[in-house]
Amino acid sequence: MQNINSLVGLDQGQKYSKMKSCAPPAAYHGFHHIEMRVCNSYQAAMYFSTFMGMDVIAYKGLETGSKDYSSYVLRGGDFFLILTSPLNSNEKKVNAYLKKHGDSIYDVAFLVDDAKAIYQHAVENGAKTVSRPEVMKDSEGEVVIATVSAFGSVVHTFVENKNYNGVFLPGYSTEHILESRLHTVLPDTSLGHIDHIVANQGPGLLKTTTDFYIQCLGFHPYWSIDDDLLQTGNTGLRSMVVADYDETIKIPVNEPSENFKGVSQTQEFVDFHGLGGVQHVAICNNNLEVTVRAFRDRGGHVLPVPENYYDDLDIALEKCQLKLTVSVETMKELDMVVDFDENGYILQIFTRPLQSRPTSFFELMQRNNHDGFGAGNFKSLFSAIEKQQEARGTLFRK
Repeated sequence: MQNINSLVGLDQGQKYSKMKSCAPPAAYHGFHHIEMRVCNSYQAAMYFSTFMGMDVIAYKGLETGSKDYSSYVLRGGDFFLILTSPLNSNEKKVNAYLKKHGDSIYDVAFLVDDAKAIYQHAVENGAKTVSRPEVMKDSEGEVVIATVSAFGSVVHTFVENKNYNGVFLPGYSTEHILESRLHTVLPDTSLGHIDHIVANQGPGLLKTTTDFYIQCLGFHPYWSIDDDLLQTGNTGLRSMVVADYDETIKIPVNEPSENFKGVSQTQEFVDFHGLGGVQHVAICNNNLEVTVRAFRDRGGHVLPVPENYYDDLDIALEKCQLKLTVSVETMKELDMVVDFDENGYILQIFTRPLQSRPTSFFELMQRNNHDGFGAGNFKSLFSAIEKQQEARGTLFRK
């Protein structure tokens, strides 16, 4: 049995000071939406509606005049998810993306004060343009959007909501939506808001990626940790979190360590995704137990945690004189892990990958006076992931 110190630990890493001034000359106000490119947007919408309890709120497709793409918009708590798929085989852009990456996150969009100013700052500092600032209008008002490349095939869209009163964005319809009656019989997952998104990169790309956020988007270093601490003996990684001025947006950027014989989860993601991308989206709310029970009752699957993680967790928590809102028995039942310091804690679970490729997944979490990212859970979670990698035959190069 592994020693408890190898599985349960205090939060670690280096925290950086907040920026003294805001740059670029406009503010971010958190995540606006996430867009996934998928092979079948209708089936994907049914998956997220059924298992995660999200509501389909808007649609764009043949019935609305969109001849090339079909998109469903879902809402879960305070966040939006767009699922987009091509409508014909001769469409080149999205089909090529799906062939290389499979179903995965393409766009991480931010709500901003001034989309044009943030876009201009980004391109003047080296960001590549995907789409220039554009005013979008319909009967509900207007928004301004602009998009730049971020890393790998991922882009960032800046959304400026000037006076828009629709359910999502111009161009999407609330008609032609097939209602699911499962919501009347299945439990409410009570999803919350996007806490952070994790960007997995290949070896040597951590600095390049974080420099993009700092130089082009005006973000700053928030927290970092290296492979001296984030390692299991088989695998390891290095990570830096970047954040906007108000720290409403946080993006941990990971790269695999090459100091170990095994293939880390970060490198496995890159191998199957084809290059760097968004590994997971973390959704935070105030009652993780309720959310996880509902998710499991709906048929969702979470990553199993090694049982010996919980053997001495009571002792570890007692040493810190920390009382949780859930019992260790409940945590074990639901495969929750906890990261903590002298001030508070976070509870976390991770879903299984969303597709056959071991790439993107979701994290569900609850913060209690703690702003870390689960460094103390690293070895337990990596041990769980490494068991899955062993089953897949991907933990070691052949």
